[in-house]
Amino acid sequence: MISRVRVLESTRVTPTVHDVKFEKPAGFDFAPVQFCGLELSTGRGPIEYPMSLACSPTKPYLEFGARVSNSPWKEAFAALGPGDDAEVDGAYGHFVLDETTPAVLVAGGIGITPLKGMAEYATDRHLPLDVRLVYSSRDETEIAYRLELDGLTRQNPRFHVLHTLTRAPKDSSWTGRRGRIESDLLSEASRGLDGPTYYVCGTPGMVQETYRNLLGLGVAAYRVKYEVFRGYGLE
Repeated sequence: MISRVRVLESTRVTPTVHDVKFEKPAGFDFAPVQFCGLELSTGRGPIEYPMSLACSPTKPYLEFGARVSNSPWKEAFAALGPGDDAEVDGAYGHFVLDETTPAVLVAGGIGITPLKGMAEYATDRHLPLDVRLVYSSRDETEIAYRLELDGLTRQNPRFHVLHTLTRAPKDSSWTGRRGRIESDLLSEASRGLDGPTYYVCGTPGMVQETYRNLLGLGVAAYRVKYEVFRGYGLE
């Protein structure tokens, strides 16, 4: 399905992450959470980029988030304003929430986008699932969608977030976890869950390392789903 859509909101959510909400075309549906091709007008002509949706299909809009850079597409994305238009092609993909098992969501940087949508879906649908999010960010200012995630924890008593920061200054006020997502943090996130499915999203290196750690913890490979974001420099 290819649709022309208009921008509703365009917001810088962290110093390096930009978020855009578009109108949702009539009849547009997707699973929690697939991706689309998002075509923008750039200085080099129309360019389409694959983008995971950053919202649940229960929302009345389509949302995308991207780490900003000086590439033509990224510059065009960050420059979008209300009323601007774009072309959406989709939705596609199999990185979707299994509604029959508990979920451990593992995000690196902007890899949070589809996992935020999964958490929204579980909350909006009142699914009887425990959902745990492990979220690695560079520093406290780079925790994308922090307010939204905090809101979900208040709305959904079965949703919990475990943050860890990889580059927080030693003298910062951060009192939470520090360092990369390692086996001990994955074990903590899954404690007490019966046969959870793991959803891993981030750079190739982050996904590969997390996959190896999960297998090392005895998690069966079929219980691990992953989505690789290439070229984002998440870590």
